[in-house]
Amino acid sequence: MRVTASQIADWANTNAKQAQADLPRWVRRLCFDSESTRQLSFPAGDSNFVPGWDGMLFSERGNAWVPAGSSRWEIGCDKDVGSKANGDYQKRTEKTPQEERSSCTFVFVTPRRWIGKSAWIKSQKSKGEWAAVAAYDADDLEQWLEQTPAVALAFSEALGLSGWGITSLAKYWDGWSKQCSPTITPEAFFTDRSDVVKTLTEKTQGLLRSPQVGLLSIQADSVEEAAAFSVAVILGLDELADQAVVITDPQGWRFVDANPNLKIAIVARTEFAASPVIRDGLVLIVPHARGDLAAKFKGDQIVIDRPNIYDFEKAL
Repeated sequence: MRVTASQIADWANTNAKQAQADLPRWVRRLCFDSESTRQLSFPAGDSNFVPGWDGMLFSERGNAWVPAGSSRWEIGCDKDVGSKANGDYQKRTEKTPQEERSSCTFVFVTPRRWIGKSAWIKSQKSKGEWAAVAAYDADDLEQWLEQTPAVALAFSEALGLSGWGITSLAKYWDGWSKQCSPTITPEAFFTDRSDVVKTLTEKTQGLLRSPQVGLLSIQADSVEEAAAFSVAVILGLDELADQAVVITDPQGWRFVDANPNLKIAIVARTEFAASPVIRDGLVLIVPHARGDLAAKFKGDQIVIDRPNIYDFEKAL
């Protein structure tokens, strides 16, 4: 699901308060790289108004948007972007020791379009008060989201948009777990199944390190349980969750095919894997009901046993 700069700017215009609370969370997810991130702090939601930087990050190698080394981030949704950026820059420059500034990049983020962005960056860089200066607006966020499709999908759902045949792990789990009362939690779902959680985690991580396509079959009493279990496990792994999606209709493979940065595809129903996208570096997790496993499936097989009924009741 593609999120455009106009949609991001409209989000800030129509609900600036919510955008201010949530944008740090999305930037945090965009910045995280399990192989490179060594420090990551972007308070969001209720913690958004705690004094201090909106974000602190250390990345060993960085990328097109994340500076290598230490960076300090300010995030503002104000309509007058220039004034907000100038105010944040001046305040942080005055309060940050020169020794720290000489080794850090100052980054300002706005969800709005900012015509004066390039001139502002050039002006602040010329002062030599920070090791480097960067700024990102709605157009930059659109491009950044294009390179992180799982985050883009979750963000599009938060904006009220949706993709056909595809859903984020969080949305799928929320819908499945609330079908009963009390709501099933991952902790209850994993009762007596810690070994299976560990096995699925290790096999998925191992397949991701392989240059070839990885295939996993996960079996439970029902297809729905097997799919939900896979989603719950991957959703709990920060380094994997933002690289995964759930296929809820065969049309969803178009999204996977168009986004090579996606690393994990969990199929909601077995038949949706009849004609999957197969490419090197992609892990495909297919659910099966116990006893219905197709003989032609050649991938690793994981079986989810029933939990002890009394332990499961206690966990609920």
